[in-house]
Order: sequence, then C-alpha cells, then structure tokens
Amino acid sequence: MKRFICVIALCLVGIPSLLFAAEFGVVLSGQFTADNTGDNATEDSAVSPGQTSSYAKTILAPWVSFPIGASDFYASAGIHGDYADKFNVIPDLFRLEFSFNPIAPLTVRAGRFSWQDPSRIVAKGSFDGADALLDLGRVQLGVSALYTGLLYKDSTDINISPTDQTDYSADFDWSNFSTTYFAPRRLLTALYGDFSGFPFQRGNLHAGLMAQFDLSDADEAFHTQYLVIRYTFVYRQFDLAASGAAELENTTEDGLRSAYAFSLEGGWQTGFLKLRDRASAGLNWASGEGPYTAAFFPVIREAQGLVLKPWLSGMTTLWAQYKARLLPSLSADLTGRYFIRTDSASFSDPDLDDSNYLLGLELSSTLLWVPFSDLSFSLAGGIFLPQTGNAMNGPVRWSLTAGAIFSF
Repeated sequence: MKRFICVIALCLVGIPSLLFAAEFGVVLSGQFTADNTGDNATEDSAVSPGQTSSYAKTILAPWVSFPIGASDFYASAGIHGDYADKFNVIPDLFRLEFSFNPIAPLTVRAGRFSWQDPSRIVAKGSFDGADALLDLGRVQLGVSALYTGLLYKDSTDINISPTDQTDYSADFDWSNFSTTYFAPRRLLTALYGDFSGFPFQRGNLHAGLMAQFDLSDADEAFHTQYLVIRYTFVYRQFDLAASGAAELENTTEDGLRSAYAFSLEGGWQTGFLKLRDRASAGLNWASGEGPYTAAFFPVIREAQGLVLKPWLSGMTTLWAQYKARLLPSLSADLTGRYFIRTDSASFSDPDLDDSNYLLGLELSSTLLWVPFSDLSFSLAGGIFLPQTGNAMNGPVRWSLTAGAIFSF
C-alpha cells in the first residue's frame, strides 16, 4: 500500500512539471483549387477532360511537444475537411514521434515521423516505424524499419502494386472505413550512410540499400529492392546534386527484372538585381516497360508537374526554375517543365496519344507571402500546352491553387 501511495505521489509531482515544460499549439491550413485538367486534376474528383472542376481542403492539427528526461515527445492529430463532390471530415494522426539518445552518438526515433531515402527518389514522407542514426562526425550510419498500412491514403501517395485490385482512389466512406481510409500496405527496410566531405571536401555522399515488401492481399506479391545514391557538391554560389536508384523487381510471373531512375540538378545563386535568388535546371528520368527494363517502381508516387501530373515511372521531365525573394516577406518562382514518355504504358491520358512520346510544355508560377512568422499565404498557377508536343489537337489545361496556413 505504501509503495502504491509513493507511485501516486511521484505522478502528482511529475505531471505539473511535465505540463510546465510542454509546448503546444494549433496549425490551421486551407487550400482551394480550380482547374480544367480533367482526370489528371486529383484522385478526389473525376471529371471529363476539359471540364472545369474545383475542390477544397482544410486541415486542423493541434500539436503538443515536451521533454521526457533526455528524450523528446511530439504528437499532432486532427482532421481533414475535404470537399470535392461532397464534404468529408476525416481524422488523421499527422505525427507521433518519440526520440531519445540511449548513448551519446546514437539517436533513435519511433512512432510516426518524416523520413526520406538517401536518393530522395524512392521514398519520402510520413511513415510508421523506427529509425536509428549513429553520428560519428563526418560519417553517419542509419537503419530503418517502416510501415505504410496505417497511414491515411490521401496524406501520402503510396505506390500501388501492379496486381493489387483494391480501389485506393475510392472516396473515403465512414460506413466502409477499413477499405477506404488506409494506404497500401508496404514494409520498408533501409540501411544507409551519409559521408560528409567524401570524396571531395565540398561534397557529400549519401548511399543506402533498401527493400520493399508488398503486404497487400494481391494475388501476386510485388517485392522490390533498391540501391540508392546521392551526391551533392557546393562551390561558392553554385551547387550540384545527382541522384540515382537501381531496382530489382521480384514477381512470380516475370522473375527478377531491373529498373532504374536518375535525377540531376544544378543551381546558381545569381545575385541578380541584388535579390536573394536561385536559378536552377535539371532532369528526372525513370525507366519504362520494355524488353530490357521494367517500369521503375518507387514506394512513394510523386507528381512530376503542377497541371499535368504524371508519376515518375516511365517518364522523363526536363525542367528549369527561377526563384527570388522579392521582399523580406514575399518570394516567387517561375518554372518550366517538358514531359517525355520513356514507355507507352506507364502514363495514359485520353487527350495524349500513347504512341506519341513528346507530351508537351508546362509553365507554372508560385507566390508566397509570409507577413508574420505564424501566418502565410500562397498562390500557385500553371498551364499545360500539349501543342508543344505531339498532341496538336489537345486542349490547353490550367490549374490555380490558393492556400493559407495559420499557426497559434
């Protein structure tokens, strides 16, 4: 009985001190989009190509953070308010991260947190699981085990395996929660390292080995393994980044097949008109379905454009961008992208002939105004010009998005 009373007393003493050390707040964000990009606009709204559509999203995300001894805890959960054809209020656990240092150079994270692979091609976003990083100064070594099947499917774009018959584009439905809420089930493991100043003083090498295990109910599991690498180099006002990923796909029908992806980016801090600015250009390339390669299969699908939104698989994107800080609180960018298929199967569009590999040019721009540190407004717009490719009769498409974020 005395032991029980002592435990209660310690809790009563500890809880006020914990609350006193805690930080908490709320992030409220809203986004409204209007476009005429048809079936490429969003998975939430299916309209005919050339038909104007609109949709809106609101996120309310309270958060709390506090230390627990030498460890840290952060949690954020809230709701999505999505409106396309109908209005839905959807719960989500945005982040639940517990980090601690069992020994001085080792940091361990567990829960739901942001993670990206060394190449930034295969996987980046929120995952459930654990990650351990050993910091040895110029060398950092890490190991991760991550799961995707408990994430809200519209908070992240987990890639769907070719044989998975589940309709992940179906609208969320409270009456059918289990099959319309969760993302595709993937287990991702990674062993990676960061090597600062290797092989050149101004460069950094990031490399890793990864494996993706398909845990879906598909008739044929689609497992993949990756060798990923990224090298960054900075010299004065110039910077260069090159990333690559080599993939092995394991299927019962086709056996082992290989796929590849590559990205290259170069930037220049120009100092034009004494602005804080950066001009950059690069390309993203991924293998397509062919006699010698498979279509590259990343764990996370990432749209390559603002208006036309092909995934990386079977696509080459050439791009150039100029970003500038016009005022202390106002920044802008102008981006041009040109899309080229690397196969005729990975990306399909009713207005763009599958036999034509040159898709066309997209031009877009974004304005970001941050009048206060806890308040920001954004406006993004773009047009896609299929006449600059092989679809001479395709309609011009446009998209316009306005957003705001308020934290308190």
